[in-house]
Amino acid sequence: MRQIFLAIALIAAPVAAFTSFELYASTAPAKTASLGDLSPFKTIIADVQTLASKGDLAGAAKRITDYETAWDQAETAIRPLNQNDWNNIDAASDAALKALRQSAPSADKVSKALAALMAVLNNPAQPAQ
Repeated sequence: MRQIFLAIALIAAPVAAFTSFELYASTAPAKTASLGDLSPFKTIIADVQTLASKGDLAGAAKRITDYETAWDQAETAIRPLNQNDWNNIDAASDAALKALRQSAPSADKVSKALAALMAVLNNPAQPAQ
């Protein structure tokens, strides 16, 4: 009889410990990693916004290429930190690149796309509007 209780205890203890941990892990708030310092990207986009606001859309298109290059080079370091936030910024980046690289870019569309990109750079958890 003692051996049966011992066997039950040896089985029940690990099961209880594992179940307790799983319950704790599923109710603990999930923490997401920050993407780190995005200020170099913000600086470039601020430059692009300045050029676009002065009507120099060709200059803005040229300067956003610097952003695209820097963003692409940083992808392997930034993307694994927070996939969702990275996707939000990347989608806004693609929209800004598309707006500036049209054959006849609209100053209004460029301005809106750049503002949306800057907003997402400031708050990556919030998708572009």
